[in-house]
Amino acid sequence: MRALARTPRATYAAVVAPVALLLVAVALQPWLPPSHLLRDSQVVAIAHGSPHAAYGLVSNLGILVMALTSGAALLGWIALRATPGRMRSLLGGAGLLSLAVVLDDLLLLHETFTFATWARLAFIVAYAGAFAWFLVRFRALIEQRLDLGLLVLAGAALGSSLLVDAALEATQLSVLVEDGAKLLGFVAWSAFVVRAALVAPGARADAAGGAPPTGLDAPTTAATRHPSTHPSARAAPDALHART
Repeated sequence: MRALARTPRATYAAVVAPVALLLVAVALQPWLPPSHLLRDSQVVAIAHGSPHAAYGLVSNLGILVMALTSGAALLGWIALRATPGRMRSLLGGAGLLSLAVVLDDLLLLHETFTFATWARLAFIVAYAGAFAWFLVRFRALIEQRLDLGLLVLAGAALGSSLLVDAALEATQLSVLVEDGAKLLGFVAWSAFVVRAALVAPGARADAAGGAPPTGLDAPTTAATRHPSTHPSARAAPDALHART
């Protein structure tokens, strides 16, 4: 599929390699159990009765990645404020999804039973529904202009993380796989959103006339709805009449 092959292989390497190296370092370091670095810092600190600067290092890194992703989406959304269209809506939706994940992780909403015993499952269903909505709502734009492969990688990694969490008993290895897949999903999603934000100025130029509009982002005006009423449409018959 051409949409999957559009993203350069170096981009996939830039997403996967840092996460893989970080997980290897976490697994091999001799000072703390890997779960102490992977799990949320508050959860680990409460379990051990004292804080530690290294607790939740990977979890906090994931929060930082998603916070920066939300900011990148906001910048792209602002860049397209004069030319509203599908691209601007996509960046707005991506920014809101990223921000929701940040707030969830910071407030431990999916880790606790703050609202009810079924709250954890409710959050999983809500995330799955939001991700599915995003894919359906912006399918054409993603396939034609953006990095579908990165989005597939993000969905597969986050889905694997949820599957491991639900199916396996918590061990050092399962936690490494679960939270490693989660971080990979965050980084892949971040790469997708950042690359979309970088495309946004080009979409603005297209819609403004710098290049032929794609039909996905170009604003609809009176001239495009009724081309016969545009001054240039009347000028051609007048010039022909003048020559005759």
